[in-house]
Order: sequence, then C-alpha cells, then structure tokens
Amino acid sequence: MERFLVALDCTPGSTRCVQYLNRVLRGAEHAVIILFHVLPTTSPNMLKEEEVERITAIQHEKPYLAGYFLKEEDEAQMSRSFEQSRQLFIQGGFAQSRIIFHFNVQSADVAQIILDEARDLGCGTIVVGRRRLSRVKELLLGSVSNTVVKLARGVTVWVVD
Repeated sequence: MERFLVALDCTPGSTRCVQYLNRVLRGAEHAVIILFHVLPTTSPNMLKEEEVERITAIQHEKPYLAGYFLKEEDEAQMSRSFEQSRQLFIQGGFAQSRIIFHFNVQSADVAQIILDEARDLGCGTIVVGRRRLSRVKELLLGSVSNTVVKLARGVTVWVVD
C-alpha cells in the first residue's frame, strides 16, 4: 500500500490538492490517504476556564498534546476541512476505510512537523499546496511547501499549484 500524507491548512490550496489526487489516483485501491493538519497553539491565558479544562481532559487521552492549548474554533475548522476532503475523496472513488485523519500541534516549524509525521506514519509521498504568497511575504515568512521540498529525504513531495 502506498501511503500519501496530504497536508491540509484549510485554504483553497488544500482543496486543489484533494482534487489533484482524485484526478491522478482515481480511487486507486493501493493508496491510503492520510489527511494531516497542524493546529496552531495558543496560551492558556487566552482561553476561557472551561476551554482549558476541556483541553486538559483531551491531553490525558492524547499525551502528545500535553502542554499545548488549542482554540476550539481552530479544531472545528480542521474538522470541517477533514470532512470536506473525505467527501471529495469518496466521490473520487476512494473507500472510506482508506482515508485517515491525523493532526499535530505547531510545536516547531510546520514543514518539519509535516516531514516528521510522514516518516512516522510510513508515507512515501507528501502532497502540499502552494499558498501563492507574494514574493515579499514569501521572503519574510518563508514557504512551507518550499521548505518541505528542501528538507525532504527518502520521500516524494508533490507541490500542487
């Protein structure tokens, strides 16, 4: 089975990645699609007390989230993106059982997190979208897709424009 990690960021570029994979793979039975998102973190001081309690409960179930706090609206947006992408893949002929959701938190550089997850999940291909930043913004902020391509070793990277 070929495992594809599709890096989603809730932008139109993510939807283009899903549409591209649907066209290229056409529901291929040998493919497993891992929809992956990196959630931004926030300070617990920026959250309501009940939000902090909710996240603390989640951290007991998922130890890798210990010490990280997430906004509920970011989680909701990620869930909508996962569901929309899953529906597009199912419409493209993929079995629901071959579509997996996975996320992590922004604890380091996003590009490095994507590469680490692909390695940890045994993915042979990473699919990322291009956000179409202006040259100035790309120079100042950097580009996740460019960094993934530069740092990738032992994995194929598809950048969907």
